[in-house]
Amino acid sequence: MTTSFRAASRAALVAAATLALAAGLSPAGPATSAADTGSRRAPTTVLDVRGLQQGAPPAVAWSERRSGRTVIHGSGGTRTPAPNRLDQLAPMGSGHVIQTIGAGGARTRWIGADGTPGPREWRTGYGLAVSAQGRAVAFSGRAGKVWSIDEAGDRVLSFNPVPISGKGQAVALFGEDCKESATSTGCSVYVNGPRRAYYTTSHGIVDRPPHLRLASTGRGRWIGGITSLSDTGSCSAMLRSWKVRWRTCDNQLSDISPDNRHVLGTPAYADGFGPTTLDLLTTADGTVVRSFTSARSGRSATYFDEVWEDAGHVLVVTYQADRWAVVRLGVDGSMEYAVAPRRGTIDVRAPFQLQTR
Repeated sequence: MTTSFRAASRAALVAAATLALAAGLSPAGPATSAADTGSRRAPTTVLDVRGLQQGAPPAVAWSERRSGRTVIHGSGGTRTPAPNRLDQLAPMGSGHVIQTIGAGGARTRWIGADGTPGPREWRTGYGLAVSAQGRAVAFSGRAGKVWSIDEAGDRVLSFNPVPISGKGQAVALFGEDCKESATSTGCSVYVNGPRRAYYTTSHGIVDRPPHLRLASTGRGRWIGGITSLSDTGSCSAMLRSWKVRWRTCDNQLSDISPDNRHVLGTPAYADGFGPTTLDLLTTADGTVVRSFTSARSGRSATYFDEVWEDAGHVLVVTYQADRWAVVRLGVDGSMEYAVAPRRGTIDVRAPFQLQTR
């Protein structure tokens, strides 16, 4: 059985946390929050995506594989041919930074609007880190090497490597222009190794972020990630300006909304084909404002590639009843198709991918 490597990277994040604890790292303190995460209640919507109304197409870039060909649909209606092994994509300049997967692992490169590849390709770890406004994207390779590509598409900058073995996983990028100048203060890239998270900056600084074992999301002044893991789940924390604002053992923290008001909470332990519950939390204090839950009867969807489309809507790639779809979830609990269902099986890769933000 194969699924999206973005789903696999979530499981890898948990596996990395397991290694970190096994290596003797001290466990995190008790999980606390400004919200009472132990007794919290929020409006719920069952994640049953059968028979939804058809809505507008995604307002972010997404890819579709059909009849052996893969096309990236741009938010403005453009169509860019891409390799069939496409796993991650991020609009950049006149084209896209893409990551493909194969027997030798992940490869990252820039492609133009017509699909023409850029002059260089890198063997990297899984994961792209994209700045808040999408003007820069970063990735990590062997021995903790880190690079960024900016809007020009052909300007590649390198950073001091982070001290890890193997290939890193780029998670978050802070700053819109990594080339320091009179108008730019540069950027910072957060990278996960097998045991620890690190950051490397355009100033040449390399260090560990405080409080977190592994990073999982970041935007603006916010950075979130895993603090500890046990056989029954994991605990995470959300930091603002490097100070812990809240902790939770109910969720791992995923994409932060464009207005920084909400953050996605996936299950605290990644297991099985894919998650069936998704929480929408307030970034400031961790309060759950909406939960999309599984049905007791089992007649509900599993999802992948959860990405904020705008401040009020989340896009997810879903699988239910032998059909794949892209579904739009509203903070108000609404659901509709952004891309209509297509028949498929769980034994092949999902035909849809959503851009990394």
